Amino acid sequence: MDSPQSDPHRNNHKPESNSVERGTPSPTETENFIIASVIDPASASTAMSLNRTRERWWTSIAVIGISLLIFIAATVVMTIVAVFYVNGSISGSIFANPSAMRETMRSTAGLFLLIVVPQLALVTPCLLAAHFSPEPTLKRLALVRGNWPVWAWFTAALATPLIGMLSGVVIGIFLEESETLREMSDVFRQQGEAGFTAQLILMVALTPALCEELLFRGYVQSRLTRVFPPVFGIGLASLTFAAFHMDPVHVIAVAPIGFFLGWLSWQSGSLFPAILAHFGNNLVAVFATIMAPAADSGTLSLPALEFTLGILLLGVIGIAGTVAASIMYKSPKLTVSESDIQPV
Repeated sequence: MDSPQSDPHRNNHKPESNSVERGTPSPTETENFIIASVIDPASASTAMSLNRTRERWWTSIAVIGISLLIFIAATVVMTIVAVFYVNGSISGSIFANPSAMRETMRSTAGLFLLIVVPQLALVTPCLLAAHFSPEPTLKRLALVRGNWPVWAWFTAALATPLIGMLSGVVIGIFLEESETLREMSDVFRQQGEAGFTAQLILMVALTPALCEELLFRGYVQSRLTRVFPPVFGIGLASLTFAAFHMDPVHVIAVAPIGFFLGWLSWQSGSLFPAILAHFGNNLVAVFATIMAPAADSGTLSLPALEFTLGILLLGVIGIAGTVAASIMYKSPKLTVSESDIQPV
């Protein structure tokens, strides 16, 4: 072996060389940035081996807990505010009166307070955590271009309503629609008949698509899949996403959508396909509810015939395009020899 003095290039890089020879895994910030920029989501195990001394997976779990607590607190507070706004007073009898609570939900302002404000509260902790993360905020939330073309984002959005519809139908065979879901369907239908369709789309379709995806797929899953096997990271984020809906029947019904959205985000290397797919699913659900007769619609039943046929046709096209994109477009894999990965 040549001596250090005989190799001037080695002298210029002595700190890095010594770090490898001593078995100390101390990648520089530049190396971490390069690795994170070129690595494919499927190579999460490699990223874990290279950077596990720096990964803080527990922050994702902590943010989930904090977010859910804040969401519950915001829901309680906004319920009180909405009841007061709609009924002009607050008393125990109002909260115990189903008719008064139903009237609160049927008010556009009350619905805004009960849906939008808690959603904004839900996403606030992960936005703050991402802002103070060592990584750039957009990158920490997976708001990056990814490796899929834009057309694949839209095929994913076409596929998601079909998955949601099939999930609802299958669950409906074994479970009855809960009273909460039935009440929400009636509220949405009433809002649509009153001419508030645009507001309903913003509240029910767009707001959850942004807030829930930023938390569960953007902040939580993007970190977990870098530290743990992708199946575990996607599974934990998706199950937490489903549990967040709280109504037992709704939890079971949305679980397949959660897994699909998690797979989209991981496979594409970006949060944007999942956001668009989530929005597309909610948008179709809103229109299917408000345009169908009350007796023929429900969360766990087929929508009107024209919607069913449209969802089937577009869904098949969307699934075909999504599968094609997952095969055709993949990030270049980072090849690392075993000698380059030192034990910790």
